[in-house]
Amino acid sequence: MRKFGQLLGGMIWQNITIIISVGIIHEIFGIYGWWYNEKILLLVNPIYNTLLPILLGYTGGKLLGGQRGAVVASIVIYGLTLSSSAPVILGAMIVGPLIGWIVQKCDQVVTRKVPVGYELLVGNVVASLIAVSFTIVSFLFVGQVFSDGVKWSTEILEQIIYSGWLPLAAVIIEPAKVFFFNNPVNYGVLAPLGIQQAKELGKSIFFLLESNPGPGLGVLLAYWLKTKAEQRKGAQLALFIQFFGGIHEVYFPYVLRKPLLILSLIMGGMTGIFMFQMFDVGAVSLPSPGSIFLFTALVPKEDMVFVLLSVLLSAMISFCCSFFILDASTKSPTKQENLKQITALNQLETIDKLNKDLKDTVLPNQKVAARNDLQSNSISDAPPIPKVERITFVCEAGLGSSAMGAAMLKRKLKQENFIVEVDNSSVDEIPENTDLIICHQRLLSIVQKAAPEKAYYPLHSFTDMEAYKSLIDCLKK
Repeated sequence: MRKFGQLLGGMIWQNITIIISVGIIHEIFGIYGWWYNEKILLLVNPIYNTLLPILLGYTGGKLLGGQRGAVVASIVIYGLTLSSSAPVILGAMIVGPLIGWIVQKCDQVVTRKVPVGYELLVGNVVASLIAVSFTIVSFLFVGQVFSDGVKWSTEILEQIIYSGWLPLAAVIIEPAKVFFFNNPVNYGVLAPLGIQQAKELGKSIFFLLESNPGPGLGVLLAYWLKTKAEQRKGAQLALFIQFFGGIHEVYFPYVLRKPLLILSLIMGGMTGIFMFQMFDVGAVSLPSPGSIFLFTALVPKEDMVFVLLSVLLSAMISFCCSFFILDASTKSPTKQENLKQITALNQLETIDKLNKDLKDTVLPNQKVAARNDLQSNSISDAPPIPKVERITFVCEAGLGSSAMGAAMLKRKLKQENFIVEVDNSSVDEIPENTDLIICHQRLLSIVQKAAPEKAYYPLHSFTDMEAYKSLIDCLKK
């Protein structure tokens, strides 16, 4: 299920530019826009009805079937768009990967069965036959069935939106975000629903549900007030990155330190959704990343004040709950000492397990063997690290936290006059020529499966400057 969510998320975020572009056209020239222009608005329907579905199908086909799968999926989706009276965005996200998978399996059969030298000929013929047959089926049968399904699902969505049950979606969304399912939830589920609704109504509440920066802001504010010295500086940095930069992953480690804070996020999320419902607001496109700037820029001008108020209230509720939870856990010094001792023991067990994993998975001839001390965020006692030419930050989608971490490390390296190539990628697209992979510790097992013969440097938080400093010190050795 996680892989399916990652697939849907990959299809959306790789085409997020065009989705936001349509949103900007809606925001400026649409029915809720600043300067309504019917002629410019004519661009929107062809993009939603034809261009976006084909791009989504192309991406889904390529993720599973390579370039050949992408091309075949594009032809099939084009046939689907010609016969459907409704946008086939959701259909493209299902049919595209399916066609890519079929092409991949056929290519595997061709590789095994066909004599050497005939692979290209037979592969192209088989791919063409798949394209012709599925395009005809989509054009004659699937399109109309899908149109009826879209109308039925739209009616259900309208009932959900105007019912009193929608705020309960926060019970699923907020915990899923904290456990790094934010991209599958946002890109794989809410974004397609939002695109479909925005096509019909010009805006959608689904774009606001996961992207709301209010709940995370409340948690980080509470941490900022309850901590001191370097911890306070870290919380302050995370607060600015999350609220203004839109990278929500930075507050996940703070919540995981006190899992009870998930209740704060749920209460803040429910408050935000309830306010969105009450004021009947929505965004014209997906705010990605979920920065307050982009969040407000993509809502209609008459909704802007209500959206800001909703975000503020959700942050206040989250802050009050978080402040109470953090205060309750620090009232008794004895209890605090006990919790600290238990945490230290758990972390030492994690370190031992991590060192064993690294010893088992990193080959002797590899360039790097590093470890991350989860308690002190120091690797000063790690083995000396030979020369590293390329470092890759990895997160689930290859955006957000990995891009932020790569940028922060680049800045640190520049300050130290130390030259190393640093980039970022998704779990599924880790470069073969990378020497060291940096990821969040909760993503380590997935990264190890995706790149089993690499060296890893897991971080507890991408905003931990001491961890970057320790890494650079080790690289210099």
